[in-house]
Amino acid sequence: MLMVGLIVGNLFTILGLTTNLSPSIDRVFLFGGPAVTFITAVSIVFVVLKMKRDKR
Repeated sequence: MLMVGLIVGNLFTILGLTTNLSPSIDRVFLFGGPAVTFITAVSIVFVVLKMKRDKR
């Protein structure tokens, strides 16, 4: 599920950079895409660290 979040975030960023949408929708894609990608990446790091801690 987290990998889907990374893909969607990157897709939103690409759409914001390459399409000619209205400025307000374009801004949502340009800020929302990297935000989704960043939050998902941080979540993956926390999941991996928790799994390592539980393994000990």
